[in-house]
This record gives sequence, C-alpha cells and structure tokens, in this order.
Amino acid sequence: MASLQEQLMNSGLVNKQKAKQAQTEKRRQAKQKKKKGSVVVSDVQLAVQEKAELQKQKDLLNNQQTQEQLAIRAAHGKLIQMIAQHCEKDYQGELDYHFTYDNKVKRIAVTKTIQQGLIKGAFAICVLNEEFYLINKEAAGKLRAIDESVLVALHDQTENKSSEVEDDPYAEFAIPDDLMW
Repeated sequence: MASLQEQLMNSGLVNKQKAKQAQTEKRRQAKQKKKKGSVVVSDVQLAVQEKAELQKQKDLLNNQQTQEQLAIRAAHGKLIQMIAQHCEKDYQGELDYHFTYDNKVKRIAVTKTIQQGLIKGAFAICVLNEEFYLINKEAAGKLRAIDESVLVALHDQTENKSSEVEDDPYAEFAIPDDLMW
C-alpha cells in the first residue's frame, strides 16, 4: 500500500520537491519539539486552560469570602459568650447613670457602688443586639481587642487625671460629695 504522499505524486497534485519540503519541515518541527520539550498548544487547549484558570480564581475568591464570613460569625459568637460570662447580675439600683449611645443620652439605674465603679473605670457598659450589659474592666479590655464597637462607656482614670490637673482652673476647689447632676 502506498503512502498518501506517493498517491498524491502519482495523481499529479504534488511534485517531488514539494514532498521533500513537507518532510523536512516535519523533521524540523520534531527536532524543535525534542529540544525545547514544548508541545504545540492549540487554540482549543488555550481556551480550556484560560477557562480553568478563571474558574480557579473565582473559586478562590468565593472561598475567601466564605472564610471571612465564618470569621465574623466566630467573633460575634465569642463576644456573646464573653458578655454572658462576665456581665454583672445585681447592678439594678436607684441611681441613674447617664451615657451616650448613637448620639443619644441613655441611662441605666445602678447602685451607688456600681456608679462609683463606672466613674472610676472599674466597670464598663457594652451593647449587644441593642441591649446594655455591665462588665468588669478586664473583660472590657478583652472585648476591646475583639471588637471595640460593642463598648459604650469605659472611663480611664489615668488619662482623665493627667489632662484635668494641667488644664483645670478649678483644681484647688473641693467638689461636694452630695452633688448630683
């Protein structure tokens, strides 16, 4: 059986010179392939590879967004757990303690000792799901590390004293203990 090249030459469609050129070109391509180790990639293969790369990037982006959402949920759950563990139970009293929340003045009824603790910075008020909780200073520091937006009122006496002493023209006058605002 004769090869396709011989059949084309017999029918007169191809001459000997064109057949030799085709064979040498074939050999050159084979040599280049061996030397470089590269494979001639077709347009279809390129399109498939591009599509696979785009899908991979899309999947990575979706995975990253899912991980961020899970991290936010975990942080929120941790906040809920910390507030539940560290909130003060018996703080209800007859004195009102005023603080600002969302540019509005809110108040909470507390006992005298809790009021003094709030003023001195031993206690803090935090908010979660529009409910206010009273927590101690150590728990407030931990909550601040996770999410500072939940802390509503936390006084630091060290900062207040240093600024008041320098700028307060009435520092030498005593403030009466029974003064209520």
